[in-house]
Amino acid sequence: MTSSEPATDTPLEADTTPSEPTYTEESEADEDPYATDTETESGDEDVSEDTSGVPHGEWSGTAQVTVDFADPGCAADSRSYALPATLIIDEPVGTEGNAFHLSWASDDQTADGAFGVTSAQSGTDTVDGESVEIAYWSLSDDGEGSFSGQLTDTAAAAGASLNLLFVPKPLFQCGTYTSFPYGMNTDTTIEGSITDGSASVTLSGTTVDGTRSFRVEWS
Repeated sequence: MTSSEPATDTPLEADTTPSEPTYTEESEADEDPYATDTETESGDEDVSEDTSGVPHGEWSGTAQVTVDFADPGCAADSRSYALPATLIIDEPVGTEGNAFHLSWASDDQTADGAFGVTSAQSGTDTVDGESVEIAYWSLSDDGEGSFSGQLTDTAAAAGASLNLLFVPKPLFQCGTYTSFPYGMNTDTTIEGSITDGSASVTLSGTTVDGTRSFRVEWS
């Protein structure tokens, strides 16, 4: 995948969590966690490198998504999808403790297999005006462009889940399936390697309810 101009993100929310608080973003560049800039073109490099050693910028490519599941009383099943996606590496947001901020999401957030990953969220509660800081991921790097991390907080209790995967769910037992947003569980991990001109990333884990396992990768 290749890099292009920085983009913004568009949040998702799962209906299995409590109603989500309303936030307003403090950063003009990060108004929506998963939205992408439709005016950018692949192939134009725009990267910088901070002290973490992970280049900053935006990369676009096709993510291969595989989901395995077996609902109670139903036969095991597996689905695969290929979706255009965008990876953004930037400065940490708010009080984020990572050396860099990571956002990786499918460009279409309504398609089967759609996903969204964000390492942290910073904003203000519009009800009481209090600052809201959520650190979802713990990330580390080797100083040479390779990184890894684990999802440490789903924020489901706060109704602020942003690490989501849209995968099949039966409308009735073993019947017609429709895409449903499942929160990623804290066993979910990510690893990758980034250079100025390319990026490879692998995301794997299970959903919060434990019924779906998934793997998302590109190289």
